[in-house]
Parts: sequence; C-alpha cells; structure tokens
Amino acid sequence: MQLTALRRCPGWAFVRVLLVAGIALLGLPPGGSHADEVTGTWTGDVQLRGNYYWDRSTRVVAPEIIAQLEAPQGSRLRVDYLVDSITSASIAAGALEDTRFNEIRHDVSIKGGHEFSDRENPVDLWGGTRFSKEPDYFSFSAFFQPSIWLADRATRLLGRVTYLHDEIGQNFRGGTQMRPGEDGTRGSDFGERLDAVSMAVGWEQALTPTLIFEVAYDFTVQSGFLANPYRSVLGGQRPEEHPDLRLRNLLYSRVAWYIPRSRTSLQAIYRSYFDDWSISAINPEVRIYQEMSPYFQTRLRYRYYKQTSAFFYKNDPNAYTFEDRYVTNDPKMSAFQVNEVGIQFLVLGSFLEGRAHRSIAGAQFDISFNYRWNTNAFGNQVISQAGLRIPF
Repeated sequence: MQLTALRRCPGWAFVRVLLVAGIALLGLPPGGSHADEVTGTWTGDVQLRGNYYWDRSTRVVAPEIIAQLEAPQGSRLRVDYLVDSITSASIAAGALEDTRFNEIRHDVSIKGGHEFSDRENPVDLWGGTRFSKEPDYFSFSAFFQPSIWLADRATRLLGRVTYLHDEIGQNFRGGTQMRPGEDGTRGSDFGERLDAVSMAVGWEQALTPTLIFEVAYDFTVQSGFLANPYRSVLGGQRPEEHPDLRLRNLLYSRVAWYIPRSRTSLQAIYRSYFDDWSISAINPEVRIYQEMSPYFQTRLRYRYYKQTSAFFYKNDPNAYTFEDRYVTNDPKMSAFQVNEVGIQFLVLGSFLEGRAHRSIAGAQFDISFNYRWNTNAFGNQVISQAGLRIPF
C-alpha cells in the first residue's frame, strides 16, 4: 500500500500528531538526530501491513501502519493505526436480510517503555493503551508489563496487568430495526458494557546458546455483557443470553531450538485453556523457520485446536425454551476443532547493501498465507498478511 494512500485514510493526521508528541516526550526534536552512545544513531522503523480474512459470510481487509522509535538509553515508543473494512451478510453481524453490508473500524494503540540497563539485573517497564471504534462498538484497554533480566540475561521474569472496557451498541442493517423477541424496542436503544481485568506472569529461560524455553499463565475476569447483540434463538424470538461473569485461564509454553549447521529454527508451542463455562481447549503448534540464503527465509507452521462446548450450548438453537436461563447461537460456544497450515516468506533487502540507500538495504518484506479447516458453523477460513518494514 502506498504511503500517499495511507495519508488519505481517516485518522492519519491523528496518528501523525501522536507520533510527534511521543517523540517530543522522548526528547527527540522532530527531524533532528543525536548520537546513541553505542551505535551513534537513533533507531526506528515504519511498517506498512495488509491483513485479509475470509470465511463463508465475512470478508475483512485491514491495512495497518506501525511506527516505532528507540531513543538513547533504552526508551521506546510504538504507535499502531489499523482500519478494518468488514464486508458481511451474517445475521450475527447485524444483517437481517440477505444483503451484504460494509462497516469500518478504526483501531489506534500507543505503547512506550524504558529499559534500565545500568543495573546488575536490568529492568524493563512497558505499557500502553488502545482505542477501537466502529458504528456499534467502542473499546478501550490499557496494560502495564514490568520485567527483569537475571543471570546475565539468560533468565527473564515478567508480569502483565491489562484492563479492558467495551461499550456495545446495536445497529441493524435492513429489516424492521427491532430487537428480536422484544416488541417495541429498537436496536438503537440498546446499550451494554463489558469490563475485563487480565493478570499474567511469565518465565523465559535460555537453556543453551541455541535453546530457549518459555512458560506463562494468564488469568482473566470478564464481567458484563458477554453475548452477541445480533444473535438469537427460537427462530429470532429470543435474543442470545450468556452469563455475565466469566473466569478464563490460559497456560502457554514454547521451546525454540536453532540448528546452526542447517540454519534451521524449530519451535514447539502449546496452549491450554479452561474457564468456568465448562469450555476447555488444547492448542499445540509447530513452526519451522528455514534460512534459504542470507536474504531469504521461509516459515512453515501447523496448528491444531480442539475445544469442548459451553455448559449451556445446544446444537439446535431452536431446542431452547423460554425457561432456559442462558441461550446461545454462537459457534464459538460449541465443541469444534481446527486444523491450520501456513507458510510465510521473508525477504531481506541487505542484498542491496552498498548499492541502495541504507533504508532500502535494511528493509524487510514478508508475506504469509494460512488456511483453516474449521468444523464449527463458521466453516473454513483464509488468513493472509503482507508487510514491509523500512528502518530509519
């Protein structure tokens, strides 16, 4: 995507102001340069990314721009701006008639941090905030992540606290604009909230110069409206209703091994999940990174996901009664499994070293394609990405 086109995107001026303000906070005059005590230069990069998602009823095209800056003495700033263009004919997304509609979502995140490296055990403080807005939805979140390096940076311990607040509205596309099962109530009168707090701890360990191990645990409390305002059961007579409290647990582990002789990296990732809605899941993944040349790398991945259903899920949404406390038509509440394969190509511009500007020679381009065989009602899915990173 061309930079001139991105400048015409809604919100570009806002992101530019945020970036300049962040640079000022770090003490860097825009357009100037100062000597880093190690490299003699300031470091940073701009990334332009394109994201694409497809399933049987929904298409998402999401261009994204990311700007990162690292100042002397370890201060860092990152600003992300993403635009989702969603095309859907799904009832679960607000379509009451068999017609497609388009919706735009704007997403901005600002992150910053500093590493205190002049210590025996360096400490890194990292945090940020995120805003997301679409016609029927507003989301705000903030996080703080401290970490400490031990044993000459062979060990890293980290924690993370995240707060999320969502405001959920309803905006029907077509039809009578009335909420299912509630005569006389318009969708425009609907308004709910969701709050969540997440706490995580992690441990990263270099076992050998070529072998790394990670393990982490995340606990999340969600409270508020946890259903989808557009889904219904009993032929549209009753809106979907979920419990208003959810306790979620996620365990994560990763082993990464680099083989210098073949220039291969092997990674094994395992996630397991369980919550108080009786949903549990396993999610193993294998990745193979292969350096084909000093300038070209490929990545192959396979991921398997399997989960049980929520305690209130029924295969037939019309099998519920008005006496049931909780009802759902959400495929994510069902028991299902996913097999996913993916491939990525990464090209480094370093082969142009000495023949092009240093920003071009330091650039990276990547493109990936992932396909999911999904057994729930969403059906099979395609996810692809392309990105260009240009340092400055």
